[in-house]
Amino acid sequence: MLSKFCFPKFLLLLSFGCIIGNKFSLCDQILSPQTTEEKDYSECGISDFDPFNERSAEDSSEISHVIKGHTVDDDRALPWMATLLRRPFENVQNETVYEPFCTATIVGPRHILTALHCVADKNLFADNYKVSFGAVQSSKQTHKLRIKRVHYHENATYLVFNDILKPVGGMLGAVLHPDFALIESEEPIQFSSRVRPICLFGIGSSNLMNSFFEKISAQHINNSRPFIVAGWGYTEPICSKGNHRTSDQLMYGTMRMVSKDACPLDYDLSSPANDPISSIAKQLNEMNLLDKICLVAEPSDTEAGDSGSPLLSKIGDKNWVQVGVLYGGGGCSKKHPFSTSRRHSLYTPIDCDWISRVTNDEVKCKGW
Repeated sequence: MLSKFCFPKFLLLLSFGCIIGNKFSLCDQILSPQTTEEKDYSECGISDFDPFNERSAEDSSEISHVIKGHTVDDDRALPWMATLLRRPFENVQNETVYEPFCTATIVGPRHILTALHCVADKNLFADNYKVSFGAVQSSKQTHKLRIKRVHYHENATYLVFNDILKPVGGMLGAVLHPDFALIESEEPIQFSSRVRPICLFGIGSSNLMNSFFEKISAQHINNSRPFIVAGWGYTEPICSKGNHRTSDQLMYGTMRMVSKDACPLDYDLSSPANDPISSIAKQLNEMNLLDKICLVAEPSDTEAGDSGSPLLSKIGDKNWVQVGVLYGGGGCSKKHPFSTSRRHSLYTPIDCDWISRVTNDEVKCKGW
């Protein structure tokens, strides 16, 4: 677990006072308001959360049966995580009732990154939608922002093929290139120990597509280093029976990157080679994979409601970067819904030049 002691390095004298008084949990109250405000939380990607040491041996034996993996218990662990909220259709007149439907990340003082398909609704700017953050339990997130505008990539392509892909379990029934968008808030985000931006690493003029994939492949395929995924998605597989609900508690897990050739795409392998529906589904999925990063369950996996969530890599003790945005997943078997044998998730790499341009250089990618 993360340490709950609050001893800023530059306040050793005060920390001594905390020890004498045996008031470890009250250190924030002992610090003067002026001293607390001087701490800069705008630096991106800082967290000493260790996802590889948070799991106990007892938990390890169970995680193959849990879609998402593990709960995040400390609000400071992944402080860039945000939730997209909307009013349910049945409660559209109730101004206090909102429900989570997608995940996002804080990337700057006014910008939140998520998936394009999460924010394609033309009514997104109405009061029916908000962004919330600041707590690992979505029901306790008190920071809520209204949406000013959404920036879409000028080359965005959004093709829906629900009727074609549904018979073979197509991933979201859509082809999106690229599947990410930037939400701009009406008011600036107030950073704190529980609210801070994530660093971005992606594709740009100084880091082209091939170079990007070479770098992350070297770290995560050649070195067998897992990625960290997180979100408030469904707690049970979408293909299982039952009442599917998003998790109130932020969940995290590990997934393993594989090459595009090894990605278990969604099309019916048992169908005849000349079956037109399977043939179309195969072509669409292969097309969709062109600009995506493919990950397989190891042992965790993403679910509905996680769309727009980050693909995270930890560098060193406390530096984190986001390298992708979740498009969706596939491989869920109705006969064996909790099996992860063919489950996989696709993430869209981040376009660094585009993000820098639309934010007027307020948000920039970092080097690896």
